[in-house]
Amino acid sequence: MKQQIIRGALLCVSLTSFLGWTACSDDTLDEINKDRNHPTAVSSNFIITHIETSTAFSITGGDFNSYLAVCLEHEAGAAEQMFNTDHRYVSMEEPSSFGNQWAEAYTVLADCKDIISICSEGGAEEGNLVNRGIAKTIMAYNLALITDLFGDVPWTEALDFVTYMSPTLDKQETIYNDVFALLDEALADLGSGSKSTVGNADVYYGGDVSLWTKAVYALKARYTMRLLGRAADRTSALNNVLSYIDKSFTSAAEEMKLDHYDAATMFNPTYVFCRSRDLNGLSKSLMDKFITRNDPRANQVAVNTSYELITPDDAAYNPIPNGTGDKMQGVYSQAATNWSETAPTQLLSYHELLFLKAEAQARLGQDASVTLRNAVAVSFENLAVSLRAAISSTFKNKVSGSVTLSSEAGGAYFDAVGAARYAAHPLQEVMVEKYLAFFGASGESVEAFSDYRRLTYLNEPFIELANPNNAASTDYPKGHFPLRLAYGSGDTTTNPHIAEAQGDGSFVYSEPVWWAGGTR
Repeated sequence: MKQQIIRGALLCVSLTSFLGWTACSDDTLDEINKDRNHPTAVSSNFIITHIETSTAFSITGGDFNSYLAVCLEHEAGAAEQMFNTDHRYVSMEEPSSFGNQWAEAYTVLADCKDIISICSEGGAEEGNLVNRGIAKTIMAYNLALITDLFGDVPWTEALDFVTYMSPTLDKQETIYNDVFALLDEALADLGSGSKSTVGNADVYYGGDVSLWTKAVYALKARYTMRLLGRAADRTSALNNVLSYIDKSFTSAAEEMKLDHYDAATMFNPTYVFCRSRDLNGLSKSLMDKFITRNDPRANQVAVNTSYELITPDDAAYNPIPNGTGDKMQGVYSQAATNWSETAPTQLLSYHELLFLKAEAQARLGQDASVTLRNAVAVSFENLAVSLRAAISSTFKNKVSGSVTLSSEAGGAYFDAVGAARYAAHPLQEVMVEKYLAFFGASGESVEAFSDYRRLTYLNEPFIELANPNNAASTDYPKGHFPLRLAYGSGDTTTNPHIAEAQGDGSFVYSEPVWWAGGTR
């Protein structure tokens, strides 16, 4: 841009010299100073493509998921940041750990605001209510994710960059009111009968209003369950969850996900992270759960250092003991799913919806066994998709083995193992199976992190983590498991409100977010 202006000014000087120093007109200067590389008016369709890909790749499937997969013991750290996270060496309280994702999430929120403005009264696409409904849905998703991970965050002042250079933090309870308001507004827009030309620019649903409507109801179910610990009437809340689910997905084909990774121009973000950094290893804690339960996933998800699928009986089986492993690469077994180039990133999966339904039924004293069986079966197929992607494409077929997991295998496993466990402890079995289902390349460790904290607040310690570094100590009397994330580095150095909230970062281990029992 600066070069263009300079070149224009020199041209003006040259012309005026040639023409006897006749002044450049205002019109000429206006033409010279136009930035033709960065248009100010962009179709909402193009912005929708951007917010969808950024949300899935950078926010849901990015560093949030990478770090939290280690904290939740879906993965274990072998080197650098992941080793530090596993051993609780600084990473979780450092603003630099999440600076990029923090900034990206706010960029997406600003882009959503732009779409809403473009499609509202007086905008260039006034009346394009479908695109506005899509933008409100994605805005609600990202707003909820930010407050779930960070607690109180800038919101009402955050997207007015001219008026508020240092936006204040909003309370999480207030933010969640806005999340639900956005979703209700999205339903109204999507149900308005408005026509949209977004088509394939919508990389989630191709502009299908009925599928977007189902996604909104799925999100309402998720967030209603999220706030269960704060609900004035839990029975009503649980019945609302079931009502929303009845209006939502009926198969995995309707999931809210990015399924456009082609192993040529786009790659699954978990694969990109592992291929470029190679910092993770197979979690012993996770594998022990599979083995104890005689779960067939134990024989399908591990690879040796030659990228061959192995079982726990194999001599090469060498998972990382969570929190106590050595700092070294190329020695430990790894999760096969880390090499799934084309596995979709799930913003909200069908199996999550079924687990939410099973949880609501179990809490209401209803029989959730059929729902839980279906949830397990669907989650097995989701994992099989990732495993097949690893074997068929990674390193030009470097990963070898045979995938036997399927929805049928998941149903058979539940009949043989899960049914008895469910009969003995219904709610516990639902939540443990949900935790196990969120392992993989789909970016669902972030959601598992919220579940773990929610269950802790409800005094339901169903998910047992093995990392000894989680234990309370003199320095961390409430334990050393992160209850939230450190604020992003870009704002901790420029916004005094966030700098004050961040402090020395130790609060991430002692202060739960509001819906998990905290005050901020």
